[in-house]
Amino acid sequence: LGALASIKTNVHDKKYFNMSAEKRVKLSSTTTLECGLEMPLVGLGTWKAPKGAVKAAVIAAIKAGYRMIDTANDYGNEKEVGEAIAECIAQGVVKREDLFIQSKLWNSNHRKEHALIDLKATLEDLQLTYVDSFVIHWPQATPATGKTAGICRPPHFNVPYKYSEQAGTMFPTDDDGYYCTDKECRIPETWHVMEDLIDMGLCKSAGISNFNIQQVRECLAAVKKHRPQVLQNECHPYYQQKDIVDFCKINKIQFQSYSPLGSGDGPFRKPTDPTLFEEPILKTIAEKHGKTIGHVVLRWHIERGLSCVPKSTTPSRIAANIDLFNFSLDHGDIQAMDALNRGWKHCLWTESSDHPDYPFKEWLPADYVRELAPANTSGKGCQ
Repeated sequence: LGALASIKTNVHDKKYFNMSAEKRVKLSSTTTLECGLEMPLVGLGTWKAPKGAVKAAVIAAIKAGYRMIDTANDYGNEKEVGEAIAECIAQGVVKREDLFIQSKLWNSNHRKEHALIDLKATLEDLQLTYVDSFVIHWPQATPATGKTAGICRPPHFNVPYKYSEQAGTMFPTDDDGYYCTDKECRIPETWHVMEDLIDMGLCKSAGISNFNIQQVRECLAAVKKHRPQVLQNECHPYYQQKDIVDFCKINKIQFQSYSPLGSGDGPFRKPTDPTLFEEPILKTIAEKHGKTIGHVVLRWHIERGLSCVPKSTTPSRIAANIDLFNFSLDHGDIQAMDALNRGWKHCLWTESSDHPDYPFKEWLPADYVRELAPANTSGKGCQ
């Protein structure tokens, strides 16, 4: 599998397609990170998973064979994730060492004095002593004040509050209703905090999310001891991220796709937005392989050498989303899916763009005017 792993990173490589279909299918369902940790390529995403449904979804996922769970404290459901993990371990379904649990550092906690509070709250909710991967959720310290840590606890949980009224909120706003911004806290400082958390044994590796290429470079330049192992960004056939995917491969960072199926239930969607599940070419490819469009799209991520974290709370769909290793796409399939790339991205969270490290400034219109913080964060900006 070692030889196969070096080939699978480029699905346009002739060597890959000269392999027999059987050998292509046997590509490992895990990858080895640069630091030596083994990480599953497919995990269960929990963004937008509603309270009350998350515990059952995680239990169903673990029983279906998932060994990676992707979560974050601002999703507001880590306690249920922790209950599910604890129950599966207690019942002997899985051992802790066989799981790869990934969580994220929230924007309001980028400073050294707040990051440890953030991770300890996550570990308490997950009922764990460490996570396998701890990721900087967004590069910008917004919403943040730099004065107080914000964790998912009552009375504020993960809902915006005026900082003058609730100092511990994860989404602090000023008295006018705009997100507070800690403009003095920048990427290098936060990365050094992540390195400290690894040395403390609270996480086995660290990564980044929603970073653009220049910000990944900045993070790499700041490394003292531990390199970023994972970059989790939005990626799907409409937004293929070819440049940053190649950049990550060159720099030995595992690219991980969130919204790998295009986030059909995303909070940002407009009626005119494209939908992968209605694409004729994907229907044709799926019929050819006797699979669903979801299978085809998720297999496309795998054959590009990417990890992905599809979200679902439906047990049958959860099981289907990991059933990806009994078929492979051919060169014609890959070329046809290449043609779907159209630079369509759904997750911008423009309300947080006041910070100099906001990663998607090129997506803002020339006449963009800063927006008030949304009243509901269940979908806005949480990924």
